[in-house]
Amino acid sequence: MEEFFGEQIEVEKSETSPQPLRFQWHGEIHHVVEVLDERVDTGYGALPPRSRKWYTRRHRRYYVVRDGKGDVFEIYLDYSNRQKLSWWLVRRLDRNDTEVERNVAT
Repeated sequence: MEEFFGEQIEVEKSETSPQPLRFQWHGEIHHVVEVLDERVDTGYGALPPRSRKWYTRRHRRYYVVRDGKGDVFEIYLDYSNRQKLSWWLVRRLDRNDTEVERNVAT
């Protein structure tokens, strides 16, 4: 069963890549064993056309990851504020879904 969260999380990433190595959510550390999907979102979201300016774009890098327990999560790095990057847990996907890529938010 898919669960939506939309909560900020703490992430440890690689020195040479923005890919997550592990993340902490509600005090529990989830070790990333596999990155199933990765995409960049620089769209405008639900902004009306007249409000769409270069500076109102989203700046997010989404990852679908599998942790050591086999749970699959969608998380993203919000890099719109370069001084204070933030990571967010979007949702936990159904681990029995063999086509995870089709469940990724667009």
